[in-house]
Amino acid sequence: MAETAIAAVLSKLGEFATKEARLLLQVGDDIMLLRDRLEWLQAFIRDADRKRRIGADDLTRVWVRQTRDVAFEAEDALDDFFHKVDVANQNRRGWKILGYLSSFRTQITVRHGLSARINRIKSRLDQISENQKEYKIDHSPSGLWTSSTTALAPDGLTNVVEREKDVKTVHRLLFHEGHLQIMFISILGESGVGKGTLTTEICELMRGRKEFLVVRYSIPPGSSIEYLLEEVYKRAYKHIHNQDEAPWVNGNDIADKLRGLLTGTRYLLVLKGISSKTILNCVRASLPADDKTGSRVVLILEPECEEVARHANTLNEARYKIESTHRLSHLDEDASRELFRWRVFGKMEKHNKDNTKKTTYEKKVFDLTKGYPLAIVVLAGLLRHKEEPVEWDAVLQELSPGMEEAEDGQDNPITGLLLLKEKPDEWKALQQQMTAARETKLSNRMVLERILSASFDDLPQDLKSCFLYLAAYPMNVYLSSGHIVRMWTAEGFIKPRKGMTLEELGHSYLKELVSRCLVRLIDKNAHGGIKTVIVHSRLVRFLQSEAREASFIEIHDRNEILAPASVRRLSVQDDSGNYATSSNKFPKLRSFICRVAAGNSQSSDESDDSKKERREFPCGPRLACVISSPATEGVEGGSSLKSHDLKFLRGSKFLRLMSVQGLRLQALPDEIGDMIHLRYLRVECPGLKKLPRSIRRLLNLQTLDISKTAVVEIDAEFWKIKTLRHVLAEKLNLPTPPKKEIEVIELPDLQTLHGVVAGVENWVKGSSLLDKMSKLQSLELHGFNAEKHGSALKGAIRKMHFLGHMKLVGDKIPSCLFTEPNLRCLQAVDIKGTVEWANVTWDVLRKVRPNLVELKLNATGNVPKELINEIVAHKLICIVDGKFQCAKRSKDKMEEHMLIPPSK
Repeated sequence: MAETAIAAVLSKLGEFATKEARLLLQVGDDIMLLRDRLEWLQAFIRDADRKRRIGADDLTRVWVRQTRDVAFEAEDALDDFFHKVDVANQNRRGWKILGYLSSFRTQITVRHGLSARINRIKSRLDQISENQKEYKIDHSPSGLWTSSTTALAPDGLTNVVEREKDVKTVHRLLFHEGHLQIMFISILGESGVGKGTLTTEICELMRGRKEFLVVRYSIPPGSSIEYLLEEVYKRAYKHIHNQDEAPWVNGNDIADKLRGLLTGTRYLLVLKGISSKTILNCVRASLPADDKTGSRVVLILEPECEEVARHANTLNEARYKIESTHRLSHLDEDASRELFRWRVFGKMEKHNKDNTKKTTYEKKVFDLTKGYPLAIVVLAGLLRHKEEPVEWDAVLQELSPGMEEAEDGQDNPITGLLLLKEKPDEWKALQQQMTAARETKLSNRMVLERILSASFDDLPQDLKSCFLYLAAYPMNVYLSSGHIVRMWTAEGFIKPRKGMTLEELGHSYLKELVSRCLVRLIDKNAHGGIKTVIVHSRLVRFLQSEAREASFIEIHDRNEILAPASVRRLSVQDDSGNYATSSNKFPKLRSFICRVAAGNSQSSDESDDSKKERREFPCGPRLACVISSPATEGVEGGSSLKSHDLKFLRGSKFLRLMSVQGLRLQALPDEIGDMIHLRYLRVECPGLKKLPRSIRRLLNLQTLDISKTAVVEIDAEFWKIKTLRHVLAEKLNLPTPPKKEIEVIELPDLQTLHGVVAGVENWVKGSSLLDKMSKLQSLELHGFNAEKHGSALKGAIRKMHFLGHMKLVGDKIPSCLFTEPNLRCLQAVDIKGTVEWANVTWDVLRKVRPNLVELKLNATGNVPKELINEIVAHKLICIVDGKFQCAKRSKDKMEEHMLIPPSK
């Protein structure tokens, strides 16, 4: 992946050249020559990366690694140069003459330093080039893996292959007559064989019958038993009580809580990721005993967990003599053909079985994949972006050579000799069975590796970096499209394109990954856009391997070693319940992503007794600096550990992105203001109540996400950051201009403003902060008072021609939300408060809100029944006081957006 490293440098050259063109020109021709060299290298390195991946040439691997290291060195030189320039520019404020002279001297010094470093980099490139010639390393660019077409994603969320026999088998177990006790059912199969598809079909079937409470959860690797039970409890609680959020529960008594919640309820619990009998026993002990409701627990297991499946069978009532393990096999040729056609051609071609033109390709695909669903899907995604027949033939020919033989381990010679002597027939049959299983496993693995590598190599460079970035997250985790796109933007992976915002481009990138079947679509939003996605566990392993080989990102959990100081991107993922500390610094770090077990962070205002009862919450391994309170130091069981901090990031001056979830974090370091390159700051820590004043110095910040914190105030100077694009909070007070100390400036790029509070002071029409946000696309405002803010809000929203989503919580909601003609792009409205409905009719609404697809009304008084009937009849999603208003004509429309609830 040296190609990705080079692309990052070229991206920064373009980014900074636009921002500091005068300074770059004064460095001289050296930087332009470096750019030219890197562009040439990028053109040749892609083929070398492919050779490195298949292990064809050790010399190529060395050449790729050394080229990548030089690209990293160039990136460090550029980031250091612009960091010094930005610091010098900040120091000029308020000291015009002295500041200018000081800044001028600094610029001369840093330009000289950059020029010297570039010369050293060029010398090293020259040496690498000489070595390449001496060792005759072939690096001819390959034109095969270049996308020539762009395809749309397959239609809808419906599963594309119906496993009717498998569904019927599991259905018989779910509704087994007479078996009223809890039954454990195991679905066993290798990764990518279709366990997730079968599970989704079963869950949808059960939700439709409404006979079971359906709870589905995929367990991230390394999760603690308490965390698993907590997540199951939250999902069950929200379904039973019809609430968006579940109350916090103490991990020490979570088993009793879950057992009490499910007692008397007929439930279907679907768990993916249980890897041991110990965990299964803990789950069984946490469920109601002797509760004759006919409840079921379905376990989704990998082949290596067959012992878990056997143990699950023993937990069922022995008197019924039921075999509760169902094994999934590969698809037959007909099912493979149907899956391939759907994924390549979409819904229109699904049943067109007379198309003989496609038959040859379908036979080649089946022969290549042997009916392995994941291989079929990914290959179809690759061919969707190729032209027939030339490029299709080239791709299939490249993937079709005979599989290399490989040893998958040796048999035990002693066991073999004993069995051969005592039972030769059984020994022969066992050998044949083991050989066939080994060959099948090896063939599947090698075929999938080839297809994954081909699909990855085929991605355009920008898209390749975006896809590789998903390695930062563990398996079985649902990902929000909004978060992903904002992170890609902050990293600089998305290149500007005329006529589209960076976010629109980012969502188009994500849509293309879905189209290529590299990312799975889970849920859509109200207006049909991508809301939630997941990456298949087999693809996550591939991405993590690529990221590790390319030094693109370091992924750590509780079992990993300490990250080196040279790490550039660091991802800490831990759901195990452990923590570790570190005194290391990471001077080259660009991105820090920390995700620990959610929901256990505590607010500092809890009583000491409740804090002692609560189990210690994990931080990323060897990374969390732990503060001990003198008053509780030495308390038994390590309860002196109070909170985590981020002091180890103080030396990471190049940091562009920081995302922290789940830590017991009470403060951010004041030095965060020195991280001038920071573009994305996300903190989801309920204990955080205050942001440092230095945050106003983050002049490149694009996204501030404090939506799951207790922060209510922020320095007023923060709203002068012109680069702001997204601000997401919980209850953040807006400053109330005009005031002399607060200069209201235009925020030309701000698109999202969530979780802000209007405050108690009167707004002045034409000078409120909202008046400077004309490009706003999504607004969520709390604490609205019609008397104090009504006139100013009406004036502000008249300028928001791009507003697509609005949530307003207050006393009296102005009817202009439904009648103002300027808000024609509005798609979703969520309001809580009294509405004057007199002027709101369906005739007015359909004319001024042509794009409206979702309407949520809470505590709004008496909504005219005629209006509700018209809205529902025209297939708009309408929710009044938390209840769906559903007519027969709109049922399909609503179900389309409610198929699979996203995991938080």
